[in-house]
Amino acid sequence: MVSITRLPPSIHSQQKPQASKPAAVVNNTQSAVIASGVSKLATSPDVILNARANIQYDQPEGINREALDSYLGVMHQNKRDELSNLVGVDLYA
Repeated sequence: MVSITRLPPSIHSQQKPQASKPAAVVNNTQSAVIASGVSKLATSPDVILNARANIQYDQPEGINREALDSYLGVMHQNKRDELSNLVGVDLYA
């Protein structure tokens, strides 16, 4: 640390407090307890089957999905054209 002799002692920077290491040990043990609980849940076949049954997808199914793909294709046509002009090859032909 550099000190300037003409400054009053109250202006000198004070040392930062040291971080306590026992708090870090507590966090590690808590994360280990949580991880072990999650691993026990993940190995249970009933929990896995139940979670798989409750999966919800963002996209519709069947003909509605085809309609959404067509709509998004029209919506992103300008971006595809700019990309093909930039590369020089028609990537989406």
